[in-house]
Amino acid sequence: MEKTLYIIPGLGETCRRKPYQLLAKKAKEKGYEVIFKNVDWNQKLSLQTFSVSKDDIIFGFSLGAVLAWLVAQDYKCRHIILASMTPHYSWKDKEIKKALIDLLGLKFVNDVIKKLDSKHQAKRQTIMYGDLENEKGDIIVSKTEHELTENYLKEIEQII
Repeated sequence: MEKTLYIIPGLGETCRRKPYQLLAKKAKEKGYEVIFKNVDWNQKLSLQTFSVSKDDIIFGFSLGAVLAWLVAQDYKCRHIILASMTPHYSWKDKEIKKALIDLLGLKFVNDVIKKLDSKHQAKRQTIMYGDLENEKGDIIVSKTEHELTENYLKEIEQII
């Protein structure tokens, strides 16, 4: 079985950032082919989905995790790892939605609201948050806010 890991960065970031490069290095050491998927934050997220195979793993951070979810809605995959994902409830909460519109624009937010479903086709899902984010997840990363820290990378390495 070919092992592939897709890496999707968070808002305003690219896969050239050191944490994503370190994650790729660890994945390659474990035998994964790594595919980086940078996001064009000026385009609708739903237009940036891509096909994956049923044996692939998709990792997304923050809003990149939302894109990972959208991909898993359309395609079967082995595992999605959602790190510090902008939670589903955020898109419906009036105050948070307004903040997201101020940050991302109305078209971007409405696109996500229209496309984001409550279910996906991944065989396995892992939701991760930093302990300082005050969100619930399968893995709570110690001493971490909303950033891809060394502690985060250690936790991800254990599950891939």
